[in-house]
Amino acid sequence: MSKYNNIKSIPIESIPKKEITKAIKEWSEGDKSMERLLWSCYNKNIKTCGCHAGSRPYIEFKYQENIEKIIPLIEVTQEQLDSQILIMVDGGNPFSGPEWYIPSIGFGLKTEYKDEADTFFDKLTKSLEDENTNNKHFLLELLNFFLEKETSLLLRFIHQKDNKYTFYIESKSITEERYKYYNSLFTKAGLEEGINKNEDMPNSHYWKIESNEISDIINKLNSITEYITNNFSYDIPKSEDEVISLSSLALYKKRILCEEEFNDWLDQKKNEYGINTKSKKISIKNMIYSIKKKFK
Repeated sequence: MSKYNNIKSIPIESIPKKEITKAIKEWSEGDKSMERLLWSCYNKNIKTCGCHAGSRPYIEFKYQENIEKIIPLIEVTQEQLDSQILIMVDGGNPFSGPEWYIPSIGFGLKTEYKDEADTFFDKLTKSLEDENTNNKHFLLELLNFFLEKETSLLLRFIHQKDNKYTFYIESKSITEERYKYYNSLFTKAGLEEGINKNEDMPNSHYWKIESNEISDIINKLNSITEYITNNFSYDIPKSEDEVISLSSLALYKKRILCEEEFNDWLDQKKNEYGINTKSKKISIKNMIYSIKKKFK
């Protein structure tokens, strides 16, 4: 395994400048288009947190102060057939590293072919290098609004191969009370409740809107975003009874415990889930699978 391409997310500020070239080359996995994209992000001071240049390629970013700099990437991806933009509003798996709780936004393409992936990466690079005049997008407005609200929500925008556009607001496992509130708010905003067919996650829900025209769905989502941000009022969890999923429980514990107490609690959970806290070894195969699964 290479020094920098080792599944772990490595803060780029921790890498000596003389090693940046080596790190970017390793992260790009020998793919020149991905390498150019990573250099463009680095030169624009946009911090990436993950990427993959092979089958089902993607690039991912943690939430950061200059997050509006990725708007060109959003605009390119939403026009790309068979693409997906995924925003994890509350961060990710609490076992995934010290920045697990920071929201992330990823751009993925559902293709098995290198030439299609490279064309996608080249478009993303060009968009960063061109002058961007847009400083607003409904996806970032929703992300900024939901920051630190512990909503257990995901935002997903898909441009399907048949040229249909679909936007989802998805919940992780949530209580019945929270579901009822979300269902009322999101349907009044203009989203349609979907049917949950996942028997393994009966407390998960989603709401969506579809269109065959990008201008149509963007206009509708701008109105939906305005309604949600003007009418949302649901408190963050005040007790463990108000959360169901592990990630939501971890956010709650992180908020009420000191750092040492939280780390002890997290180590206990790792033991419960069969993760060796001494060696810190987590199945690389499973981690790669979970990363790719987000972009299917």
